[in-house]
Amino acid sequence: MLDRAKRLLELKVVCDHCLGRQVAQLTSGTTNDARGRALRGILALDYDAKPYPVKSENFANIQFRNKKAKKAKQKSCEVCFGLFEKLPAYAAAAVRELKGIEYHTFVVGTILSRPLATVEEEVWEEIGTEFCEPLKAEVNRELGKLISNRTGKDADEQIPDVTVTLNLAKRQFDVKIASLYVYGEYQKLVRGIPQTKWDKYRVTVEDIIAKPFMCVTKGTGHSLHALGREDIDARCLGKRPFVLEIKNPKKRTLNLTTLRAAVNQSKKVQIFNLRWSDVKEVVALKESRAEKSYRVLVRFKKPVTEKDLKMLKKLVGSIRQHTPTRVLHRRANKLRRRRLCSMMWKRKGKDVEFTIRGEAGLYVKELITGDNGRTQPSAAGLLKNPAVVKALDVIAIHRN
Repeated sequence: MLDRAKRLLELKVVCDHCLGRQVAQLTSGTTNDARGRALRGILALDYDAKPYPVKSENFANIQFRNKKAKKAKQKSCEVCFGLFEKLPAYAAAAVRELKGIEYHTFVVGTILSRPLATVEEEVWEEIGTEFCEPLKAEVNRELGKLISNRTGKDADEQIPDVTVTLNLAKRQFDVKIASLYVYGEYQKLVRGIPQTKWDKYRVTVEDIIAKPFMCVTKGTGHSLHALGREDIDARCLGKRPFVLEIKNPKKRTLNLTTLRAAVNQSKKVQIFNLRWSDVKEVVALKESRAEKSYRVLVRFKKPVTEKDLKMLKKLVGSIRQHTPTRVLHRRANKLRRRRLCSMMWKRKGKDVEFTIRGEAGLYVKELITGDNGRTQPSAAGLLKNPAVVKALDVIAIHRN
């Protein structure tokens, strides 16, 4: 270890931070700056006993017994180029960048300039990397301490509200605000609006839910991550789970009760059971495969008898569905097998109202119409009686 340190002092003028960083993994509960001072003292004792090749500036301000040792002037570090002396100024600049943003935790990142990265590689090639710590890691930690002292906020590498990245080549900061995630469940009470953005439609379920959140948080964007989606012309009377993501929120402390009331002033969408969420729940929601129950109002071309309707019990089981004609323009033409779990019915004048429970991904309209043979078996195909779906509602989403 001492031989490696001596070699470094021969190659470069080194500050205490950069000297101590080469042995950062030895001892704990201290800083690289303190390690460097201690190591420099040991090396100076060794040098005073028996001089060895060294850049004299590394022992500036040290009084030696050996009169042959030349007294040197202080010189800037040739490894970090005096970076650690500039950290307080960088910390002040970072705090200015964070002004106007509500956050409780933060993490610091650093992008090294090419000269800094090159010198670090040269040092490692000469003396090795055993026990050392990368420059970037120490800068992140020390800058984080300074920002924390100035703001009273905690550094948190696991779940930071903001990420502050220092670009040393550009000498500027980039502040990335972590998204806010709110779990809830929605009902869509009207037909004719899509769940998420669609160029043909001015209003979406997502926009109705997100609008009050955007007003309060001053975010720059939003996404609605839901457990499936209903057709535009279908209502969703069962409560559909979702996670609303607000991007780059300036404010994070929200009253979810007040926001729920604001959304529920709409006559089109209602939301329930709001609580805080995270990106892990978004992933879990997307991967979830919940069965769903539907209410479907159907008009058959020819009158149907009770005997006909009882035949439809044969549909319960595996359904083979090619991608429906109505969505072929945006989805791959694939054969899917989905399970129809149950099917009940009652007459409503000339129409039949079905209550259907099916596996996630079952195309219910095509289960009724057959989609010109692309779904088999189907109600229309089994009865040899063309059918039209007049109305469809999602009435329940069954989560395990």
